[in-house]
Amino acid sequence: MEFNIIKRLVKRLAWLGYTAYEISAIVRDAVGDDGIDDDICVDKAALVISHLRRYERLGADYLLNYSK
Repeated sequence: MEFNIIKRLVKRLAWLGYTAYEISAIVRDAVGDDGIDDDICVDKAALVISHLRRYERLGADYLLNYSK
């Protein structure tokens, strides 16, 4: 379940213009490594989801305020 949420958020971040490197850096900042797989523990998944949602909001706010 959490893995599907993470995949959706990663796709949304890519749509907002984040590069793969930036998304990896967000995940690394959240849990200390790049490893996102089906066996991710619930605690790590919650941290990753929290960070990805924060950056999703930042990216959406940026587009709303600065795009023409």
